[in-house]
Amino acid sequence: MTRMLPIALLFALCCCQNQEGPKIEFWYGDTQSFGQKGLAQRWINVLGNVKSGAGIQLLQYSINNGDMQTASIGSDLHRLAARGDFNIDIDTSQLKQGDNRISIFATDSLGYQSQKTVRIDLDKTKTWPLPYHIDWAQVKNIQDAVQIVDGQWSIGTTGISNNDIYYDRVIALGDHSWKDYEIETTVTVHTFTPPAPDPPTYNVTHFAIACRWPGHDLDTLQPHRKWYPLGATAEFRLTKALDSCRWRIFCGPKLKGYTFYHEQPETEYRTLALDRRYKIKHRVETVGQDSTLYGLKLWPASEKEPERWDISAVKYRENVHSGSALLLAHHSGVTFGNITARTIN
Repeated sequence: MTRMLPIALLFALCCCQNQEGPKIEFWYGDTQSFGQKGLAQRWINVLGNVKSGAGIQLLQYSINNGDMQTASIGSDLHRLAARGDFNIDIDTSQLKQGDNRISIFATDSLGYQSQKTVRIDLDKTKTWPLPYHIDWAQVKNIQDAVQIVDGQWSIGTTGISNNDIYYDRVIALGDHSWKDYEIETTVTVHTFTPPAPDPPTYNVTHFAIACRWPGHDLDTLQPHRKWYPLGATAEFRLTKALDSCRWRIFCGPKLKGYTFYHEQPETEYRTLALDRRYKIKHRVETVGQDSTLYGLKLWPASEKEPERWDISAVKYRENVHSGSALLLAHHSGVTFGNITARTIN
């Protein structure tokens, strides 16, 4: 007499027979270049997503056929936004000049495996030019113009936009040779997650422009999450009704008992309109030994630039004297327009 297998077991067997390995996607292609204009930070970031209907159990990678290392998988409420996202941050000192191979190995909960390799063309010899200008209409490959640190970005008719709205979506330009400079661009906010005490925003939603960035600092996480030390980050914080937005500028925790943190007073809070284009400018200038002046302004793109800075402050115990510039979108969906970086004489 033939025994019938339980329906659940039959279903599992059919799924196994049709099961394929996890699907690995590199957001910026299977061949990527870094350093052709200069290196904006100490890391390169290999960004992407891995999917499996059974769920991913393990993600590992090797550099140039070296030892296997473990990579984190999203979501982690921070740099990894969606389920299956990965951001493999690799110190450029671990890579050779020229051609490199980063191999990704994914294993799902049923034990099925996939492997995919991205080719990295690395140039460690270049210094990022300053002055520097990006006209997005002339850019076909995003990483020819900037270095992506976090997130999925795409080029449209009016600039570069973040496709994923989450924690610090970041692009970088410049390198360690940039010291005293101005960054100017336009920003259009299309949507945002209103700040709330609970995750994922923890009361902070903004777009930002930062100066003198060396890259995330070492910590025990993968990808590294420690965003300081840096010169200063300037956040334009968004409120639920967009009726009391403001700049704040700071550099992280106290520096040997000294705090660098400034924000606009309540009397100067701003109202921001969605889908309206604004210009923003961040200026960083050495004004004395270990003293740096930072200045910020935002104004409607259709209007003349105001002479007065919205906020300016001197950092008296400067601990980062040079570095690249960052554009960030934190729980906001934005478009950054053409970018101009110029020296301060």
